[in-house]
Order: sequence, then structure tokens, then C-alpha cells
Amino acid sequence: MMMNILPMMLMSSSLLLLFLSMFIMLTNMSYIIEWELYANLAYSMKLDLMLEWSTILYSSIVIFISSMVLKFSNQYMKNDKNNLRFTYIVLLFVASMNLLIFIPNMICLLIGWDGLGITSFILVIYYNNSRSLSSGMLTIMTNRLGDTFLLMAITAMLDNGDWLLIYTMNNKSYMLQSLGITMAAMTKSAQLPFSSWLPAAMAAPTPVSALVHSSTLVTAGIFILYRFNNLILNSMVTQKILIITGISTMLMSSVTALYENDMKKIIALSTLSQLGLMTMSLGLNMYKLMFFHMLTHALFKALLFISAGCLISMNNHNQDMRLYGQFHKLSPMVSTSMLIASSAMIGMSFMAGFYSKHMIMEWSQTLLTGTMMYMFLLTAIMLTSMYTMRFIFHTLMTPSMQQSMYSHSNYNNYNYPLLMMSLTSIMMGSSIQWIMPLMPSQLSINENSIHHNMNYCIILIIIMSTLWSMNYYLMSKNTIMLNKSILSLLYTTPMSTQMLIKPYMIISLQLYKYLDQAWLEMPTANTKFLMNKLSINMNMSCPQSIQMMIMNTVMSMNLTIFSLLIYKY
Repeated sequence: MMMNILPMMLMSSSLLLLFLSMFIMLTNMSYIIEWELYANLAYSMKLDLMLEWSTILYSSIVIFISSMVLKFSNQYMKNDKNNLRFTYIVLLFVASMNLLIFIPNMICLLIGWDGLGITSFILVIYYNNSRSLSSGMLTIMTNRLGDTFLLMAITAMLDNGDWLLIYTMNNKSYMLQSLGITMAAMTKSAQLPFSSWLPAAMAAPTPVSALVHSSTLVTAGIFILYRFNNLILNSMVTQKILIITGISTMLMSSVTALYENDMKKIIALSTLSQLGLMTMSLGLNMYKLMFFHMLTHALFKALLFISAGCLISMNNHNQDMRLYGQFHKLSPMVSTSMLIASSAMIGMSFMAGFYSKHMIMEWSQTLLTGTMMYMFLLTAIMLTSMYTMRFIFHTLMTPSMQQSMYSHSNYNNYNYPLLMMSLTSIMMGSSIQWIMPLMPSQLSINENSIHHNMNYCIILIIIMSTLWSMNYYLMSKNTIMLNKSILSLLYTTPMSTQMLIKPYMIISLQLYKYLDQAWLEMPTANTKFLMNKLSINMNMSCPQSIQMMIMNTVMSMNLTIFSLLIYKY
């Protein structure tokens, strides 16, 4: 019963927040609420909350997507024995994201930041297998690296006198703050060279992927950059870093998606591409347009993951898209939803992504310095259309590769979240554009600002890349040889795992072998000792055991003396 009521409660909360954001837009006001948790004569503990149109509107989108994902997971995870526990973890995940959205205090912001990292690790390793564990370790270690950069930015704020974000500019070390926040956001949003953890996080259940890639974990870094846009804009170095990493991430992820066959990984790489576009927009001072695209991207990416989850569930949880085909006949609702989400992602006319993506492309032509950078951007956009159409052809239009037909009669529970997300993916782009004039410091979205020639060029590129991908699909009868460099995300995956972790793994294994297994846990049947609440067995009659014990004792003493000398001098 609770599993059915919870999505409706979240939906109601989302509508209330949407109306509240409209009210704050009309009144042109922002509010900071201080909640005193504890106070005495020496100090006090306060929790600050910032209420402005952007935070409330984004929280409304996050909660709405969460309600649809939970409704979808009721059917998708119905055979899981720990379904209730999964729901509680997802709710903690969403609560951590909302804390990150509303808290303007740098110290308290760590609650939401670290909450996202911990709950994402728990969700990635939800399926108890070695692949999920390795993916979870890569995810949490990359997030811990981002925590280090964020702590560096907090350290630079020590002489501000307060931890509120409004005091970040009153500091001589604003450059260090800007770099720390930028690097932390790059790790959270999987920008180059920290991109390897995002495809690896596909080991999580599909409902989690729909949340992570739409509006929560990966957009947390982008939202932090949006919150600190005044600090970022005063640093030319930070802007250049954001522009270069954004375009590089778009190119890398788009090329990799052309060679990938795993359905969920292709959608994850498309998320990387969209995040690169947002990062580049922030570097070009288009933070309002970036926020607009972040809202629309959250909606159509959640719809794309839910549609893919339906196909995976119908195809016996197989994620290789080469084994799919003719699903437009088996499930018209799922196929239509996937087409709507894919059209919105490539910026098809009058879809949600059309209004934000085309405006970013138009303004990039003016703001990007250098023809090569803009050509790289156009190439990434063209490749986005190519891998999207390849994805659609393989999943919906190719001859079916199934050995037997499965019954699809019990999948009607997917229709409600698919219908709601499809409507928002079509309507929210134009709806947000209509309310833009109500916003303070309104965007220049009017007829005079639209360069018609550039519009035609963008539409022409989309059409050409679509036709090219159709020809590429129809003319290639044999399987394309996969490139190891491309599929490893330009070797960022081995660099983030084997190259960095393997030496320390070898050292830890040696320490485990010669200390834990030799000194602390020697097998015997005679003498037993108790040390540090551990049961330690030693065979005193064996000369080899005595020799090993003496050797490890001497080594430990040498290490202790060496550490004391380093500490002293």
C-alpha cells in the first residue's frame, strides 16, 4: 500500500513547489531561512535554507522525476525481496539532492554532497556481484576525490567570516575557491578526465540510473557551478577549463557511443555529452540557458531511461541492443516514448530539448573564440544525432533477434510513468520558455535575438547526420570492429582503475600476506593469544613460524622508528 501512495505524495509535493516557484518569480524575491539547531554562550549551530525561483523549480523537477521513477520501480523491482529497502535508499538519495539544492552554507552543503556519494555507492553495489562492487569502488573513489577539491575550496573561505555563499567574493583567495569548486564539480559531473565512473555506474538497477543520469548525482556538480556562477565568471582560467573540458567530453562520449552496443551505456554516454554541453555553457557565461537545458534534459533523460528499462524488462533483462528489434510492434507505448525522448535529446523541433539546445548553439557561435572550437562543438552535435538514430534503429526497427516471443500483457503498469514523462518532455520546453519573461534578469528569448540563418544550419546538420546514420546502418552488413581506445573512453577507464589502483593493491596484498596472515593469524593447534580483540594463533614449535614472527616484528619496529624520525624532523 505504501509503495502506491508514496509516488502520489511526491507528485503533490512537486506541484506545490512548482506553484511556489511561480509565486517567487512574480514577487521577484529571494529568502534565506536560518534554523538555529543549538546555541550556548560560546557558539551556535544554524542550518540555512535558500528559497529562490531556481532552487525551488529544480527541486520540483527532481521530486517529480523521483515519483515517476518510484512508480516505475514498483513494477520493475517487484520480484526483488528487498524492494522496500531499495525504496528507502532511493528516498535518502533524493533527500540528499534536495539538501544540496537548498543549503547555501558551504559546511552544511557537505551533508548533501557526501550523502549523494554514499547513497550512490550503496545503490551501485545493490546487486551483490564483483562487477557491481568494482563499479561502486570506482564511483565512490572518484567522488572522494571531488570531496578533496571541495574541502580545498572551503579552506580558502576560512577568512570570510561566514560560510554563506554570498560572501565568496569578499576574499583574496577567490581563485583557489573557484578552482576547487570547479574541479569538485568536474568529478561529480564526470567531465574529462574523470569520466570513467559514469558508464561503470550502470551496474546499478535501471530505476537508479534514471535518477542518477537525469536530475540527481551527475547534475549536482553542474548545479554547484550554477550556484557559484559569480565566482566562476571572475576567473578566466576557470572559464577556459570549463569550455575545453566541456567540448572534449562531448566529443569523446559521442564517438564512444557510436561503437557501444550496451543499451544503458549508450544512454550514459549521451548523458556525458549533454553534461559537456552544460559545462561549456557555464564557461561561456550562459548560466541561465544552462539551467534551462538542465531542466529539460532531466525530463527527457528520465523518460529515455524508463523506456529503456521497459525494453530490458521485456527482453529478459538483456542489455545488448543488437538482440532487439521490432519493438514498435510489440509495445507501441514504450516505442513512442523512446522516440519522443530521443527526439528531444537531438533537439528536434518543438520538443523539450529544442528550445534550450538551439539557443545554446546560437549564442555559442558569438561567444566561442576561435573557429576550431565551434567546429568541434558542431561535430559533437552531429555525432549525437548519429548515435541516437543508431540506437533507435537497433532497438525498434531492425528484424527481431528473439528466439521466442514473451508475453507483454503484464506490463501495463509502465504506461502511467511513460505517459506523464512523455507529456512533460514535449510540453515543458515551451512552457519554461513562456515563463522566462517572469524571471528576474530575464533571458533574451525573443524574435530579434534569433539568427535565422544559424537556425537553418543547425536543423540542416541534424537532418544530414540523421541521413548519414541511416546510410551507415543500411550499408554496413558486418559488425564494426570495436576500437579498444574508444570503448575505454580514451583510456580514462584503465587510467582511473588499473594504472592508479594496481600498485597500491599490490602493496596492500603484500602487507596482508606478510602481516595479517603471517604475524597476526598463523595457523596452529597449540598456543593461542588474544591481541587487540582478535584471535591470534601461533605454532611455537615450528621454527619457520618463529622466524617469520621475528622478521615481521623487526620490520614493524623499523617502520615505527622511521615514522617517528619523519615526524620529528
